[in-house]
Parts: sequence; C-alpha cells; structure tokens
Amino acid sequence: MAGRREERSAHKRAEIVAAARKVFTTHGYLGASMDAVAAEAGASKRTVYQYFADKEQLFATVVLDTVDRGHEYFRPRIEALAEADDLDEALRRHARGTLAGIMNPEVLQMRRLVMAEADRFPEVGREYFERSWARTTGLLAETFARLTERGLLKVADPERAALLYTWLVVSIPLNRTAFMGNAATYTVAELDELADEGARVFLAAYGVGG
Repeated sequence: MAGRREERSAHKRAEIVAAARKVFTTHGYLGASMDAVAAEAGASKRTVYQYFADKEQLFATVVLDTVDRGHEYFRPRIEALAEADDLDEALRRHARGTLAGIMNPEVLQMRRLVMAEADRFPEVGREYFERSWARTTGLLAETFARLTERGLLKVADPERAALLYTWLVVSIPLNRTAFMGNAATYTVAELDELADEGARVFLAAYGVGG
C-alpha cells in the first residue's frame, strides 16, 4: 500500500513538473504563476505547494529535470562512439544525433529561459551549465582520450578537443536560433549536412590521417 502511494505521489509530482515546464517556457519566469501551473497540471494550487515550497524552487526543479533528461539522451550516444571501429561513420552519426538533440524545441526553449534568468538565478544557471554542457563534454573528452589510445584519433588535449568538436557541430544553427528564435528553422537534411561538415572538419584536424 505504501509503495502504491509513493508511486502515485511520484506520478503527481512529475505531472506538476511537466506542467510547470510548459508554463515557464511559454510565459517566462515572471509571467508564470503557481495558479497557472496548477491549472495546467489539473491540480489545486494547494497540491502544487505540497510538492514545492515556492515558484523559485519549482523553477529550479524544472530546469534541472530537463537537463538530466537531456543527459540521458546524450550519454549512450557518447558511450557508443567510444566503442566505434569505423570512426568516420560513427562520428558522423554522433554529430547528427548531438545536433538533433540540441535543436530539440524543448531544449532550445529551456536554454533561452535559463539564459534570460541567469542574473536572477545564477546558481540555477551554474547547475544547468555543469550538468549539461560541462558533463557532456567531459564524457566526450574521455571518449576522445580512449579513441586516441586505440589509435583512431590523435588528440593531445581531450577536453579542448571535446569543446571544439561540440561547437563545430552545433554553433551555426544554435547561434542563429539564439537571435532569431522560432523564426530560425532547419530541415532534418540541413541539420544533418551541418553535422556531417562539423565531423569532417574535426577529423581533418584530429584524425590519424589528418
């Protein structure tokens, strides 16, 4: 019985977080309210406050929940890259997956929201950075070091290589959407082409034949 109650409680909490994510990304932090979150979640405001003390705590939870879910998207793709034998194909596949993940509308919306509120919530911004970009590029650096040990790359500074690779792949569309918002649209084919080119340039610099 206790286990079932805990399961229901966890489900309700997840519903509130999902509703809050929609409200925050639609209206921003200042435009969001606990009333709006409760309405979106189909719950009473009292129920929302049973799980979250205030809007600030709910905002932080939404941001970090989104980051952690995103990490679970990127982590297995990086781990697969570490075991690659055909590095050209594997890196291109990884680059395409990375760019598709970064350009996911929910990810872009959350990124804009965190950046907009960075001065108001610097700790949330720091956690977002550490648990998204820093954690992911850290895993990528470990992968590049492993691929170098296997003789598939020639990387002297894996951390720098991971950062350079990431920005080669994502910078063009990510920078454009940062300024143009939803008006900056890309087809899957266009994103794949950019990802392929980023991977090609990286291998030209760090590949064993480069």
